[in-house]
Amino acid sequence: MSRWSRSARRSAQDDASGFSAVVRFARPGDSQAKSLKAGEIAVIDAADLDRSQAEELVQRRVRAVVNASASSSGRFPNLGPRVLADAGVTLIDAVGDGVWSRLKSGDTVRVEGSRIFKDGVLVAQGVAQDDATVTQQLGAAEQGLSTRLESLTANASDHLERERAMLLEGARVPRLARRLRGRPVVVVQRAHDWQQDLRGLRKWIRDHDAVVIGVSGGADAALDLGLKPGVVVGGVDDLSDRALRSGAQVVVTTSSPTHGGHERFEKAGVDAVTFVATGSPGDLAILLADSNEAPVIVEVGGAPNLVAFLERGSAEVASTFVTRLRAGRRLVDAKAVGHLVATPMSVWPVLLVLLAGLVAVVAAIATTPVGQDWWNDLSGQLSDARSWIEGLLP
Repeated sequence: MSRWSRSARRSAQDDASGFSAVVRFARPGDSQAKSLKAGEIAVIDAADLDRSQAEELVQRRVRAVVNASASSSGRFPNLGPRVLADAGVTLIDAVGDGVWSRLKSGDTVRVEGSRIFKDGVLVAQGVAQDDATVTQQLGAAEQGLSTRLESLTANASDHLERERAMLLEGARVPRLARRLRGRPVVVVQRAHDWQQDLRGLRKWIRDHDAVVIGVSGGADAALDLGLKPGVVVGGVDDLSDRALRSGAQVVVTTSSPTHGGHERFEKAGVDAVTFVATGSPGDLAILLADSNEAPVIVEVGGAPNLVAFLERGSAEVASTFVTRLRAGRRLVDAKAVGHLVATPMSVWPVLLVLLAGLVAVVAAIATTPVGQDWWNDLSGQLSDARSWIEGLLP
């Protein structure tokens, strides 16, 4: 029998082991979340519950938290479950998405261990977390993170040693100075909110005459949004025929001096440049822009946080880490540029500056003989106008 069976009932023994309260949906963007009251049960969907989310729930003095997802996946040591445990808030994890259809915000339910009942019927069941399980999960996650960081350090050192000439002196990096030197570069990868970020940059790209470098599928992503890439970078099998025929300079990344794409490039009428190096195409595109003296490099599709960064393969993480050290302050995330572009400038400061300038000009003219004559004429005209208006009045 399924644990969701409507025939599953509470026993008399269970009645004395739990508590009853009102459930309130508290998903991000849910209007019901703002009405969450003290003593209620918050139903959320937060994988890897973070500290700030948990602290907000504690501040609302909830009796319990029911999470449709796992509050801690073990990928990294998130502190949300610890905050709830320290505050004495019951946490029931991984009850599944079915909770949204089996319950309504405002229902009264009874919680018994890891089970949730409505009108005596079992409607959800997950994993009850307590101080011991939270401590165990946090310790395992910390150990896993430590292992990944040690691996990053070792792989980064190995990558730097292997590609020292390229990273420190730019050896083997193709020279595309006529396309890139002195112009902003936007490196587009098809990952992590790329579509939203690229849309927000279209006007900035056109206004600043930026060069778009499409990385593998990122070339097609740019073309889909009406942006013509100046350079496309990727492996032989990663670049589409559409990207090859876009008119962009083609840079083929490979770890070996020989590759099998010559016939394909000849058929497309493309004179491809080979970039022999280890590392992901995205990292090599950044190195390409940096070595060709692009003043700023905007990355679209980069990892948004440390967790996403570390979850990739260890060799790729090492390459990305070292590449970003090389690019230094030239490298900027697309979201930062998009925020600056989207933030409207108030017109009042501009008007005040113009007004101050006008007053300064008038004051300067007033101190000259010509200015005095103008002022006397204006005063006389104003006096005549006042007399005329007064004459119209009874």
